[in-house]
Amino acid sequence: MSQDIFQFWSEISPDAFEHPADRHVLRRVGHNFSPDCLPQTYRGRLRTAPVVLLFLSPGLDERDPAHCSDEKGRRYYVEQRTGESNLPEKEAHASAYEWLNKIIGQFGISYEQARTTVATLNIAAYKSKSFDDWHMLAALPSSRVCLDWAQSVLFPEAEAGKRVVVCLRSPKYWGLGKDEQLGSLFCPPCTMGAFMHIGNMRETVAAAVKVAVERALLHENQLT
Repeated sequence: MSQDIFQFWSEISPDAFEHPADRHVLRRVGHNFSPDCLPQTYRGRLRTAPVVLLFLSPGLDERDPAHCSDEKGRRYYVEQRTGESNLPEKEAHASAYEWLNKIIGQFGISYEQARTTVATLNIAAYKSKSFDDWHMLAALPSSRVCLDWAQSVLFPEAEAGKRVVVCLRSPKYWGLGKDEQLGSLFCPPCTMGAFMHIGNMRETVAAAVKVAVERALLHENQLT
């Protein structure tokens, strides 16, 4: 049985720059992860989001170290690790907000629509300007927990049509094939910047995401 990803990330203190399970690996093996940023493997309501976007690792913005050292910024990471928090507003995490706006725009939905309905998931939880630490993906317990949870929980849900999951980076490391669709699990051809190539699959994925988001928002409105 896979380890619960949310339980795993509840075991880190708010000011820790490394998960305790990763500590020995990070200190033993050379890597290019930022030592000044808090780890974050997912954003948004990952527990229930009808749409989940898959990436390799969080990027590094010059504003991130200051954000991680600020009390308000640290509270943001604590809230996000619950898997029940919306995608951030600009004042909560400016660099994440700006990047997510660009990524989400390719699906034909607004960021406001996405805040409660879209979540993101990274294999690696640690920030770096450019990712060169492929050797760490198998070594870090946090990455193994992420992959195991995705493959045993998230992907079966998508294949059964319960969620829409879109892989935008490094499909082979997620255990997925390129240009693949399995139910509502999509792996479209993408650029290194996580933008889908123009073509039929992009249109199919965007349509599936839009339907899932609009259906979820309609359900939310009916409950309020």
